[in-house]
Amino acid sequence: MPRRKVKLDVKVAAMRESLRLVNVADVVDKHGLSKQAVYNWYREVLEALPDILVDNKPGRKSASKAKSSPPF
Repeated sequence: MPRRKVKLDVKVAAMRESLRLVNVADVVDKHGLSKQAVYNWYREVLEALPDILVDNKPGRKSASKAKSSPPF
């Protein structure tokens, strides 16, 4: 089956819906965190989704000059 191109806004919407927080109080209690800290991290993840899910161009990636091996 060919790989289907999924639009970025559809990917972001699907992931935002999938990552919805459920039982935040349980997570906070289990890990000894503040509710506000968990929500702040959650918001940061949601805001970063478009950058994370953007389609990369296919093919080989160029190697960084700093990481290349010496010529001899």
